[in-house]
Amino acid sequence: MKSNLMVRVNERQYGPLSPTELKTLVRKGKFTLNDYVWNDENEDWVKAEKLEQIRELFQTDAREDKDRKIIAIGSGKGGVGKTIISASLGIGLAAMGREVILVDADFGGANLHTCMGLLEPKYTFLDYYTTNRETLEDIILDSPIDNLKLISGACGTLGMANPKYWQKQRLIKELSELPADYVIMDLAAGTSYNVIDFFLSVDEGIVVTTPEPMAIQEGFDFIKLCLMRKLQQTFRNEPNALSLLELDGDSNLVQFNAPLAELMEKAQNSSTELADRIEDVLLDFHPRLILNMVMEPDEIKEGMALKTAAAELLSIDLEYSGYIDYDENMRKSVKELRPFILQYPNSPAARNIAKIITLKLMQKRKVDSFLNNIKLRRTIQSQARNYPNRQGKESEIICSVKCFYWDECEFQNGGMPCRIRQLESIF
Repeated sequence: MKSNLMVRVNERQYGPLSPTELKTLVRKGKFTLNDYVWNDENEDWVKAEKLEQIRELFQTDAREDKDRKIIAIGSGKGGVGKTIISASLGIGLAAMGREVILVDADFGGANLHTCMGLLEPKYTFLDYYTTNRETLEDIILDSPIDNLKLISGACGTLGMANPKYWQKQRLIKELSELPADYVIMDLAAGTSYNVIDFFLSVDEGIVVTTPEPMAIQEGFDFIKLCLMRKLQQTFRNEPNALSLLELDGDSNLVQFNAPLAELMEKAQNSSTELADRIEDVLLDFHPRLILNMVMEPDEIKEGMALKTAAAELLSIDLEYSGYIDYDENMRKSVKELRPFILQYPNSPAARNIAKIITLKLMQKRKVDSFLNNIKLRRTIQSQARNYPNRQGKESEIICSVKCFYWDECEFQNGGMPCRIRQLESIF
């Protein structure tokens, strides 16, 4: 299919449109087989139904709607490599020919654009929430990688860390309408209500943690709080159900200390119908787990231990999607302002990520996964050669709202190299 198409709908001409933009119009019902496409060969308008490549857009649209996924990536604590993994998964899926949009949903400390080497995003969520741009599609940024686009967070903007309820609802609705096969949301670390609500609103949630005991505990708490929130929302208008589950529907403080199996037994004794509905909620909640920064073979078992704990204490199926080896180059790639999987495509960690993409996210068979891993690495190596080199100085510090000096600094410029802290050594 041509990269740029002119179309005519109700006597109005639009274009030039990319195939992705035309697919979006098809999905929204704004372009039909009865509309027209400009044919360069005949220099005439041709009905869409007469062009095989255009007909294929309509034939595959229903299947693509099923395949399309919004994935949220969260973590119980910071520093576990969540943002690098988000970027790597997005780049890998794009390398496999999928249309991907990376969304930086860390509203209080956006840094996904920096991880991608894009220091000065033209548009951010600030433009979306202040109505400078009307829709999410209006703030989508191109990236140097084929099939991959980015929606940048607004780093260091007062009030952005806590969007209002209507803003969250609008965002969730528009995310589902974005022209992509995969939308990957890099959430803020921790267990704020905003993070949990976004995690629960998507098609698939991935929890990232590391083998350290504190990170494992925080990862389990994140999963537990997400489940509690889901149960609270489901039964918010049913006081008896909330009481049985030891949840308070009117309070922002929710907790249960007993294993879910015990609470389910209480519910079963009270009402079989209620117990069945609770079980449906538990079956519907099945996040994935990625264990990052694995240094020793024995640490791989920590992922299975967390899966077992989720089954025994929360009565849910936590899918252990795989582990990623510890690699100092992950940290180095951030300083180099180049995506890790592009900068070090042959590293063990990059190979781990490739396996997670093909075997778990794309659900390929093992033989297909092996072949796709080879294809993925070759494509990534090709993309890496053409990726812009924006490497800063080895010691360069990036300005962030999390900086100790932020409140008193008059040179705030989130996501950009800091103009002040380079001078610390002479003070």
